[in-house]
Amino acid sequence: MTVIQKSIVALAALILLGCGPKEEQLLEPRAASERLARGELLVDVREADDYLEFHIPNSKNMPLGRFATRLAELEPYRNKTIMLIDHSGMRAPRALEQLEKAGFAQVLVVKEGMVGWKAAGLSVEKMEMPPQPGPGSK
Repeated sequence: MTVIQKSIVALAALILLGCGPKEEQLLEPRAASERLARGELLVDVREADDYLEFHIPNSKNMPLGRFATRLAELEPYRNKTIMLIDHSGMRAPRALEQLEKAGFAQVLVVKEGMVGWKAAGLSVEKMEMPPQPGPGSK
């Protein structure tokens, strides 16, 4: 099964089970950008390597695989809005569920994740990769 097929199956399961974010918990990328500019927290749940490759300025990286063990870092935001973003919208709903179970009530998911963010023409920071030595260089 390809990654796309797995994603479709996972999304269908969420829809059929009634899980995942409610419509009012989904946020358009431009609206998320405006809220981030006003100082609201944006948590990127992609893996650290993906985050280092490119990310949204002023976002916080908390990979989904270690999300539950790092919830204490979000305590200062318990009564504030927390926005979640991932690559394409598949992982952030799982982080939303974890936050809701932990008692966080103001959690939003950025629609279409980083794919939607970039498609909207919003800014991302890219890591400057050091030049790699060529063949025969010392």
